[in-house]
Amino acid sequence: MKTVVHATLLSMLAIALLAACSSELKDVDDLPADPVLLGPHGGEYANPESADFHAKDISQHLGWDITSCRTCHGVDYNGGYTGVSCNTSGCHVAAAGGPEACALCHGDVATNKIYPQWYSSHATHLEGGVTSSTTIPCSNCHTLPENYSDPVHIDKTTPGKAEVHFSNVLAATQTLGTTGTPTFNDADATCANVYCHGNFTNGNNKTVAWKGADQAKCGSCHGDETSGSGLPPAPHPQSDRYPNINDCSFCHRPAIDKDGNPDPATHVNGILDVFGTQRTDW
Repeated sequence: MKTVVHATLLSMLAIALLAACSSELKDVDDLPADPVLLGPHGGEYANPESADFHAKDISQHLGWDITSCRTCHGVDYNGGYTGVSCNTSGCHVAAAGGPEACALCHGDVATNKIYPQWYSSHATHLEGGVTSSTTIPCSNCHTLPENYSDPVHIDKTTPGKAEVHFSNVLAATQTLGTTGTPTFNDADATCANVYCHGNFTNGNNKTVAWKGADQAKCGSCHGDETSGSGLPPAPHPQSDRYPNINDCSFCHRPAIDKDGNPDPATHVNGILDVFGTQRTDW
């Protein structure tokens, strides 16, 4: 009789443990203060097409913090006591950083580019664009972590969020007409008071949306954005005295050519070119 009772109790205990430790975390209310995924996760946990795919679980319920995975899979993710390696899955490559590879969570694993691909803004700032080849490193806007689990990278205060801290010299370029200092509004993801978008003498000092499109078209930083004219208003010289003034190249070569096309190498570089001379008194 005792054997039957013991067997029954063990079965009930096993069911309770499996219910608590297996499957995926579905609701935020199910999460403990420091969530740790234990036990088998089910067959769909490695299926990218499934709603139970582990990447979705990690992003939605763990705030992108996979450090708890080391508990079972080992500090190097090579299997630990589970014997299941994350580095030989065909998706994660140890040499590229394994499950902690930068491009895996915010980037493109195919090209190994580590910046987010969701909007064109990151690519334009990091690699240069059509109107300017000036590049801005990640560290000019973000505090970079020393490693994956660095508190500035993975934290419970703002999970899944990259805080912006402006330290870019070009954005803070000072001219006689500069107003304020560069700022980023986290609520609506906009940048304001940056040289790159018109915070300079005769500029429009445009507030630009990081997720917006066509934020740097001609006329948006200086001139008239509606008409697409790059000619700033007075006191900049106007056509009533200078008939050729709408040909920006007449005064501002090499930053712009006679067809109105900016030279990426010299446009938006913190320097004002006037008649071939670099002006510092503007």
